[in-house]
Amino acid sequence: MKYVKLILGSLLIALTFNFLLLPYNFISFGDVGLGVIFGNIINIPVPFIILFINIIVILVSLLINPTNSYKYLLPSLLIPVFMYALSFLNVTVELPEKVLVMVISAIFIGFGYSLIYQSGYKGNTIFLLEEDFGDYTKIHTQVYSSVVDILVVITFIFQQNFELAVYSLFIMAIARFIVNKARYNINDSKMFYVITDKEKEIKEYIIRTLGYELTELDVKGGYTKKKRSILLSVISAKDYFRLKSGIMNIDEHAFVAITDTYDVINRKAF
Repeated sequence: MKYVKLILGSLLIALTFNFLLLPYNFISFGDVGLGVIFGNIINIPVPFIILFINIIVILVSLLINPTNSYKYLLPSLLIPVFMYALSFLNVTVELPEKVLVMVISAIFIGFGYSLIYQSGYKGNTIFLLEEDFGDYTKIHTQVYSSVVDILVVITFIFQQNFELAVYSLFIMAIARFIVNKARYNINDSKMFYVITDKEKEIKEYIIRTLGYELTELDVKGGYTKKKRSILLSVISAKDYFRLKSGIMNIDEHAFVAITDTYDVINRKAF
């Protein structure tokens, strides 16, 4: 089933691009947006440009951090190949309002990438750049890819017009929201269990820097019989990377277990 989801997700993105985005001169986020921008400049079919961008990014990523690259490889090849293959179909999709095109395009693109993530693979090499840069700087954040999208929209304003750029910006925002739900799971909170030799520093980071409460659990190792404390904290998904990278910066040998929480009641009760 994972390959079925991978193929369906890639095909849905390609269909949306060919029959909704291109006819209405809209763009999407990441490598697709970059492909359209460069396609308008050098007059080369967008699928070829997207494929070229993806290959370059993956090759660079293989040199920096190979573990991030492999799950992006198949989607990065399938999506532009499907785009090119579908370009030979003489099909026109007409919708009464641009707003409707915007909403449907965003949902289809978001759902397509969600299927790819559900298959165990990852889509859009802009996120691969984001992961590699985060690993290199030790600061993981979605700001990196957002900056690229903002630059793409600004460039698109000069290439087309302000109206199309605004529609495209909404497509990016809605699609990204759906994709992030797939990337970080559908819940809004994460629960961290931390065992560390630097409890004081990590407690200060969680409480003072991030502003979250925590609970200490007294435990005993099943094998070592050594008594330790587990730091437990429930945080918003938006601070997931901040807490994870913060703990690793304080104690790179810390044991960290992260689970999903689907509801939080009385967050500051303990």
